[in-house]
Amino acid sequence: MHSHNHSHDHSHGRSSDASKRIGWAFFLNVVFTVIEFVGGWLTNSTAIMADAVHDLGDSLSIGTSWGLNKLSEKDANRTFSYGYKRFSLLGALINGVVLTIGSVWILI
Repeated sequence: MHSHNHSHDHSHGRSSDASKRIGWAFFLNVVFTVIEFVGGWLTNSTAIMADAVHDLGDSLSIGTSWGLNKLSEKDANRTFSYGYKRFSLLGALINGVVLTIGSVWILI
């Protein structure tokens, strides 16, 4: 019984660490996106601006994943008896749909 409690506590720690890593990835990506937008504007480069838009899309995806991952850490309640764990899967589904739509749009 003791080992069950230990592994349960340990998994929460990993989830929190994952959330911190996603947060850092989001922050760094947004900073790089802003730098790239400014650089593209200053150099009048369509290629850099296009990459900045691409990075903005990545930032939105990472931000969505981060937010839903944070939400998934909430405990179960009357409405969500299983808890909020599946919200992180929803983030993956949303990102997959966005990537698929974006890919089809680019191919067309």
